[in-house]
Amino acid sequence: MSRFVLYRLAACVIPLVMLGCAQQPEAPKPSADPFRISYTVGPCYGTCPVYQVAVQADGYTYFNGERHTQVEGPRQRKNQTGAFQAVEARLAEWQPAMGVTQSTQDCEPRATDLPQYAVIWTNQAGEKAVLEHDTGCHSDNARELTAALKSLDGLLGVDAWVREAP
Repeated sequence: MSRFVLYRLAACVIPLVMLGCAQQPEAPKPSADPFRISYTVGPCYGTCPVYQVAVQADGYTYFNGERHTQVEGPRQRKNQTGAFQAVEARLAEWQPAMGVTQSTQDCEPRATDLPQYAVIWTNQAGEKAVLEHDTGCHSDNARELTAALKSLDGLLGVDAWVREAP
């Protein structure tokens, strides 16, 4: 091979090698904002409904009735636009930071035979924030949280799956 051919070959190969070593842009990081909010309800010392509900940012709601529900087993429905954001806004005041599990604070006076809620916010990276709430807690803040949690079934359209309509 002549020198001329070697120089031309080097002139073509060196820029390609340098491009391969160039720093690649970082892949976008997953959002810290939740894309799924789920909650479980129950049990209690009686016939309280036991079920799970999950709502996703894409508008789908998933329900699974376990015991004492009108509908047992899994169901899903497509909600109107904004259902996820409405749930997120309704619970924003009580959402712990990602990676934190928090239980109801200020739980006096307390009734011991009422259902428990566990609310889980999950982001795209798989990080979770967990709120555990005892609906037997009767402090002012706990009653507000209980009311907000109980309103979610109607907001997401799963209330008829939980209980018979009056």
